[in-house]
Amino acid sequence: MTAKRLASMDRAASNLRAATYHRVSTLDQDATNARDELRSAAIGRGFSVALEIEEKGSGARNDRPGLARVLEAARRGEVTAVFVWKLDRFGRSALDLLANIQALEDAGCRFIAITQGIDIKPDGDPMSRLLLTLLAAIAEYERELIRERTRLGLDKARKAGKRLGRPVSTNAPQARAVASLRASGVSWSAVAVQLGCTVAAARRAVERTGQSLAENGGTF
Repeated sequence: MTAKRLASMDRAASNLRAATYHRVSTLDQDATNARDELRSAAIGRGFSVALEIEEKGSGARNDRPGLARVLEAARRGEVTAVFVWKLDRFGRSALDLLANIQALEDAGCRFIAITQGIDIKPDGDPMSRLLLTLLAAIAEYERELIRERTRLGLDKARKAGKRLGRPVSTNAPQARAVASLRASGVSWSAVAVQLGCTVAAARRAVERTGQSLAENGGTF
């Protein structure tokens, strides 16, 4: 084997850098087995383990710092594959899972769930395309369920006579008072302090009244 061929193989091997990610649920506090199997799976496929992330907590949140670190490593090209125990450890829902896997795909990073035989490659091979298509369909179904639940909730609230939208402030200042203080040279922040409101509320009071006066040709 030529020196050039050996150098090429060494470069290819150096590019096989993996991150292992495992979220330990409250029902699975001992992550030793998962950690060892993730590492073995990566090495068995010819990868060197460049990053090992393990964090505890519920999958109900998608802003886990460990997960964010793995995605950032992929974006920076520091890893070329991410190994997880199973799909539900990489996203709190089909929507989040799809977004996370697509982020890896955009970074040219492979995704492997070792206990489920799932291997999604960024080069768009037929099986990877199929898995992503199925996942996208599930995610879209999830979106429709969320929209439907939201619509039903709003309809129910309207029928119950509940006011929807942003609540109206109970301490909205009087436009006349705001205008008088401003005419005296008082700053907006000082106006807010004196009238017990926010600067934005004081500004809105004057703006609303000014618009009404302009439309009706009246005065304060």
